[in-house]
Amino acid sequence: MSAVTPSRRAARSPARTPCDRRPVPHVAARSVLAGAAALVPPLDAAWPVVASPRRSPVRRRLAALVAAGLVVAAASVALAGSHVVLARLVDTAAVTGNTFATGSWATATTWYLHNNPTPPTGNTVAQFNLALDATAPTAATLYNYDMNCDSRAGRSINRNTGLVSEATTCRYATWRSAPLAAPRTLNGTATLAVWARKTSTLGVNPTLRAFLRAFDPATSMYTELGTANVTVTTESTSPWAAYSPSWSLASVAVPVGQQIEVKLVAVGGTRNVEVAYDTTAYPSSLALP
Repeated sequence: MSAVTPSRRAARSPARTPCDRRPVPHVAARSVLAGAAALVPPLDAAWPVVASPRRSPVRRRLAALVAAGLVVAAASVALAGSHVVLARLVDTAAVTGNTFATGSWATATTWYLHNNPTPPTGNTVAQFNLALDATAPTAATLYNYDMNCDSRAGRSINRNTGLVSEATTCRYATWRSAPLAAPRTLNGTATLAVWARKTSTLGVNPTLRAFLRAFDPATSMYTELGTANVTVTTESTSPWAAYSPSWSLASVAVPVGQQIEVKLVAVGGTRNVEVAYDTTAYPSSLALP
């Protein structure tokens, strides 16, 4: 029996040739790419021409592992790139140093006096609380803005007491800005550039009086900012002339939500006043410091 046993073991385990050896992946690879490199045999390594059927599943598993390693490596590179982009966005958002002057005018502001509708498209009756904004006039024709007062082009301001409380149609006109989005402080000279002339010739020259006010729409209350007068000397037969009543303002605070208003009345003399606005030729405006 001792002579038969060795022969049986020799039959079960035939001697392997060098070609039957397979490279084995290193289980302690330091990275996916290093592990994948360990799984790939050298280009000059000898492989059998015909693989054993029992070994082919192993080769397929090795190839799958190599492919998986390459996918993981590519995903790692993509994630690294995404991380860099996110870092840049966070850095940009953290930039500081921008300042906004909410308590004073950032720059000198010019608001234009408009009719309704604007640009004007035809004659209208006298209207009040008209628009006062930064849009320059674009209309070429000066229409009659108070058909219920007279038949002349422009807006007539008939003389009366000259008080700020004037509330009779044909005796005053008003323009308002939109509610202020931030509190403002007025420092310097505010100027109203208004085109005007007398409604008829000769007579004693009238005075055009301009009130600058802040209006609070929440309470319907006014804050007087200043009063300015100009004497209108231009005859009704002469071209319109520009007049510039102005106000000297020192640290005049206008709260957020309030509106800047210009109100015109006339007083004195023996002739009434008419004004022109909202056209390219007569761009009456309010300049604020």
